[in-house]
Amino acid sequence: MHHVFNSTGHELKFKNFVKAENCTLYDDEGHAWLDLESGVWCTSLGHSHPEIVKVLADQAALMMHSGYCYLHPLLDEAAGRILEITGLAGGKSVFLNSGSEAVEYAVKAVQSATAKPRFLTMKNCYLSAYGSSGERSGDQWLEFDWMGGDDPESIDYSEVAAFVFEPGSSLGLVQFPPDDLVRTIAARVKEAGGYVVVNEITTGIGRTGRWFGFNHYGLRPDAVAMGKGLGSGYPVSSVALSLTLVDQIDLQRFHHAQSHQNDPLGAAVAKKVIEIIEREGLLQRAESLGASLRERLNELKLKYGLIKDVRGRGLMMAIEFLPDPGCSLAALVNEELLRRKIILVKRPHHEILRMDPALTIEEAQIDFFLESLEEILTDLSAPVREMNH
Repeated sequence: MHHVFNSTGHELKFKNFVKAENCTLYDDEGHAWLDLESGVWCTSLGHSHPEIVKVLADQAALMMHSGYCYLHPLLDEAAGRILEITGLAGGKSVFLNSGSEAVEYAVKAVQSATAKPRFLTMKNCYLSAYGSSGERSGDQWLEFDWMGGDDPESIDYSEVAAFVFEPGSSLGLVQFPPDDLVRTIAARVKEAGGYVVVNEITTGIGRTGRWFGFNHYGLRPDAVAMGKGLGSGYPVSSVALSLTLVDQIDLQRFHHAQSHQNDPLGAAVAKKVIEIIEREGLLQRAESLGASLRERLNELKLKYGLIKDVRGRGLMMAIEFLPDPGCSLAALVNEELLRRKIILVKRPHHEILRMDPALTIEEAQIDFFLESLEEILTDLSAPVREMNH
């Protein structure tokens, strides 16, 4: 690549990929690779799902883009489906382009609805690439260190405009704050007149075996930001707002307009993604496959003694390796998987491999990954066994 500027912070390791189908990528030499990351955790229905390809073509032929002053009937249908799956029927929904934009939109909406000056979130979470939610300045944001022993009673809830909660991605480390703690904080914020906003960019749209990560906590949020899997590869995101929040938004203080807001093409894709997940029972499938995958990974943990922890919900999984003073086990395993043309991502500065395969992954592909991983662990543990003898 001579003309493309890479500012992601990630090394470009691979050859050119020229075709994709479900969880398989094909490079320009015709080799097949297994994608266990769904691109950037986006292709919830796999790459180039035929029904998504068709709805893109059909809607593009009719109308791709609307504008600020006129809408398409499909938008209301898609927004209604968003409100149904979030449990916010009676509220409002907007369609945007990225997860970062969705989170920032929700934060700005809450800012206009209250005079409270601060937002509360968990430490070691990722909310946005820009804006207030991306910068998280100390004068406006409070970060609760749930792993460091912070006391929820130490928070001045009278100042909190909203609890902005990411239910489990934790900078890609797949860590889940305790249920009781999350419910306590959410309840205290609401009792003091604040709101609950959930960031479901990574954990939503079936990733954890339920529609959203907040479903595991029994929360009733006021705003839900979603992206990534909502478009299964197409760049569409959405924010669902409760009726309670909508009624308090001050449109003199809240303004968010961009050229592709509420485009019918994105709404058509989102509506179709929801339809396919429901029709194919993919929530239940993600929960079942995820439980089986965790069980089999834990068997490898016990058998080889190189894995420290296996964490996950549904098809969001982290494999944490034991620290080794001589090398990075996670990096070694990752390189060996890449040699076998299996794509996982090692989390920077951590002994963790994360996997977020499409909800449509074939069971044979999971078997291939696990068999390959066991071969690698066998080779890595051989020197240890020799030393013990």
